[in-house]
Amino acid sequence: MNWFIRITGFLLLLITLLPLLSTGKWYVRWWDFPRLQIAVLMAVPLITIAAVMWTSGLRTEHLIYSGVLIAAIAWQLSHTAPFGPLWPTEVADSQPNADTFKVMVSNLDYENPSPQNVSAELAEENADILLLVEYDEGWKQRLEALGTDYPYTHEEVRGEGLGLAFWSKIPIKSAQTRHLVSDRRASLWIELEFESGEQVNFIGIHPTPPGLLDSTGETRRDSRVRDAELILIAREIAQRNDEAWILAGDFNDVAWSHTTRLFKRTSGLLDPRIGRGLISTYMANYPPFRCPIDHVFLSEGFTLGSLSRKRMSGSDHFAILTQLAFEDAEGVTPRPEGNDASDAKEIIKEGIDDAEERDTR
Repeated sequence: MNWFIRITGFLLLLITLLPLLSTGKWYVRWWDFPRLQIAVLMAVPLITIAAVMWTSGLRTEHLIYSGVLIAAIAWQLSHTAPFGPLWPTEVADSQPNADTFKVMVSNLDYENPSPQNVSAELAEENADILLLVEYDEGWKQRLEALGTDYPYTHEEVRGEGLGLAFWSKIPIKSAQTRHLVSDRRASLWIELEFESGEQVNFIGIHPTPPGLLDSTGETRRDSRVRDAELILIAREIAQRNDEAWILAGDFNDVAWSHTTRLFKRTSGLLDPRIGRGLISTYMANYPPFRCPIDHVFLSEGFTLGSLSRKRMSGSDHFAILTQLAFEDAEGVTPRPEGNDASDAKEIIKEGIDDAEERDTR
């Protein structure tokens, strides 16, 4: 077995094991994202070993190395398997005659090189609720005409990819902008009131991505500011567990990461992707590297008419679209496990400390 196989396999095994470390370091947490891609890459040394065994005969070293690679591939795929069609869904399908509404989440990309078609692409979907991420003054001006179709709005207009806008055809009962961890990162908290009188809470978020340069421009952000925001939201949802919730946005995290799974267990929210497909949204221009980081999570009582994505001109994200029916305000059922409470407490403390240290509060 040559050194190329040994070194390649070792490096792939290393980045498979790194996410097991309990740390928010960006160079560790980054490997949460490409689990499917790593599994595919592991097939290269595995196939090479098989070819060597075929031509040179069976050796104990080959069997051990192959077994380790197969176990690592299975470990990586175990994270993405719940999003395959063989897995049971968490959110039930809507009935054919259900009264549905459409939610669209679109990261516009504040550096979008070709924004001229975006307004028409958004209008084409005619969503009832529209969450716009990286919404700045430029986008506010470009989308002014489209905005007339949405009488109920709440916006946080900011540069540097930090803005958010919530546009709705469903009446807003109350709205506020909150900064849970960092003053640079807003979250929109909206209370909607449907014609039936039912009320639904909507939260729009865009937490800090790991690896982003901090305000000094010299060092990169770890994941803990992002993680802390997600866990603080999960805690509040769990405390208000008899209310209906929609949480949406660019999470800058994949659904199978430790943080997002902790968030789900703590909040009790459900993922409509489970059992339906990855529906990867990020790195739209580079298909082999795509991963799902734009999400819509739901409380119990919602059913799903459809779940899809849409290519948006010039953006590095696909928009994600969900057709939902609100059948009953069942609330949420948090399902914490083991050390979840202590993990959550540690993540929140580290996130707040990190935000203060890097002058982002």
